[in-house]
Amino acid sequence: MNTQYDIVVIGAGSGGLTAAVGFSKVGKRVLLVEREHMGGECTNTGCVPSKALLHHAKTYYAAKKVHGETTSGETYRAAAFNYVRNTIDSILAEETPETFEKLGIDVVKGEAAFSGSKEITIDGLVYGFNTAIIATGSSPRILDIPGLDEKHILTNQNIFDLPDVPAKLLIIGGGPIGMEMAQACAMLGSEVTLVERGEEFAAHEDESIRPLLHQAFTDLGITIHTGATIQEVEGSTAHFVQTHTVGDEAIHRLSTTFDKVLIAIGRTPNLPAGLEQAGIIHDTDSVVVDSQYRTTNKRVYAIGDVSQQLKFTHTADDVARQVVARVASRGLLRVKQNKSVPKVTYTSPEVAQAGLSFDDAVARYSKDQIMRIEVPFSHNDRARTDSTTDGVLVVIAKRLGGKVIGAHIIGPTAGELITIFTLAIDQNVSLWKLQKTIFPYPTYSLIIKKAADQFVSRQVSDLKTDLLNITRRHTLKIVAAVIWITAVINLHQYQTVQGLTATDAAVQLFNFITLTVWGPLLYVLIYAVRPVTFFPATALTILSGIFFGLVWGTALTLIAATLAATVAYGVGRFFGSNVRLEDTIVGDSVTALREHTFGTILTMRLLFLPFDLLSYAAGILRAPFVPFIAATFVGIILGTATFVSIGASLNLEEFIANGVSVDLLEPRLLALSAAICITSLIVARGLKRWQAT
Repeated sequence: MNTQYDIVVIGAGSGGLTAAVGFSKVGKRVLLVEREHMGGECTNTGCVPSKALLHHAKTYYAAKKVHGETTSGETYRAAAFNYVRNTIDSILAEETPETFEKLGIDVVKGEAAFSGSKEITIDGLVYGFNTAIIATGSSPRILDIPGLDEKHILTNQNIFDLPDVPAKLLIIGGGPIGMEMAQACAMLGSEVTLVERGEEFAAHEDESIRPLLHQAFTDLGITIHTGATIQEVEGSTAHFVQTHTVGDEAIHRLSTTFDKVLIAIGRTPNLPAGLEQAGIIHDTDSVVVDSQYRTTNKRVYAIGDVSQQLKFTHTADDVARQVVARVASRGLLRVKQNKSVPKVTYTSPEVAQAGLSFDDAVARYSKDQIMRIEVPFSHNDRARTDSTTDGVLVVIAKRLGGKVIGAHIIGPTAGELITIFTLAIDQNVSLWKLQKTIFPYPTYSLIIKKAADQFVSRQVSDLKTDLLNITRRHTLKIVAAVIWITAVINLHQYQTVQGLTATDAAVQLFNFITLTVWGPLLYVLIYAVRPVTFFPATALTILSGIFFGLVWGTALTLIAATLAATVAYGVGRFFGSNVRLEDTIVGDSVTALREHTFGTILTMRLLFLPFDLLSYAAGILRAPFVPFIAATFVGIILGTATFVSIGASLNLEEFIANGVSVDLLEPRLLALSAAICITSLIVARGLKRWQAT
């Protein structure tokens, strides 16, 4: 039996299945390991059963509102959990081991443990791998509550095994799981009490959404307690301490009875055994990964709930797809980090969000740079025809350009509508473009065009004010740019009037430098300010070889070029202080440059990329200065030696008289220059490949 695989995937949930199938499609030999059940948390105890229960509950509740309580209605209500389990089974029928074995994937059921940096063990059998994917997911976080009998505890892992909804359900935790199960059980007839430790219900939602969501819950008879912490349980009574800090701090004690307690306070990662043997670092919250989801063992990736902060099925699936592409391309394709992630809570009405909240947008930008737009669903004709007008769309956009930076929705089909905003944020589809887009009538999606209409109307009326604000914010930069441009134009006009070529100007400059014993210092100073005059760096570097020789020319130019890089970096920081390229399509490159400044700059310097342009860009992108300047100094050694040796190979008198010609080249130094240049490119190529692995 051949137990050596190209890829080993541990965990058959969303991320693991996507990774296994993806690698199989690109011709890899794949082993998929699952310890419990195929489909993972999402299919068995998460997304699928919770949405099935919500659907059944909403259908029953809507029918009950129309027809009242009926015998057939009660029969339908009592079948809720049977419906959930049947739905799970229908999906699991497509996720059997046999299904994946037909795709060429070997499937093993059992507990995988790392036994080395390139192998795992399952039931005593060792399997080797070139690359491994940890996709072991997470489990519900449990509270240790004094007096609470284990038979009363529910989590997402056992609630769907119930024969019927509890008569009295206590839910601890007001996140998406807690809210969804509160509504589902309340609609199915349970008396629900929801307790949230935070001071505000649905605190992560927009301020215009919270009251609508709260009202929807109270209309169902759900009791909500915020600022409450459970202290103990006596029998079937839970005792809480409730603290509110609005005004004078007040502490209250409250109690509630229950039949079952659903604990929904977050997730903890499922860490596979043997991580230490594989050289994989982890903490209590996750496996530690880099920007490419590689663990500290570079052969092993960790994706999904076990490593990602956002624990969603769709984020696990997305990262799995990108990791497959990265591994298959040998690092040529990189994992994109700054994608906008849509979040949906499937309550009634649905709640969805993407991008920044209004408070985060104000903190990142400033209030006068953004526009908050609100459109109630009562302004949408489809919502009127369907009597579903309890909702609102909130869009946060940049002024003038209309770039969408955040969207928040409560209302019908919110989870479907948010995708348009996710696309707009990622692909820079502005509200100007959305306003010109044709939406079908009557649809809920027309509310997006209403928001775009509002933006355009307000922007046109505010245009003068916005332009004045921009001018005010950038006055210093505008003045500095005018002075700088004027000085550069005058300098080049002088050169033109005098009939000087760049070579003539450089020679005159060096003749001036050599008139004083301070010549080397003047050279360094003139070279350092060269980026603001746009004088060619290559010309000065070559001339340093002519005037100072190979050794001194190289030493002086290294000092001068490092100072020039500092000047250019400072110019970039000054003029790019308000530029936020991390919000654009180059955002991943910006993040990579900031996180790996030394290696990135060093590689670019060795590749002879435009010296000043790279320095300006580093400043604009706010790369850390110390690693930038250190990489610059190291990275320009070979390049400087290359051009200085070219200059040292030239005859000064012949150069001044006749310019560059083959006759004045010294073959030995020219050969040295070529050898240094080739060495630089080889080192850069090797460094780039090393970074990609």
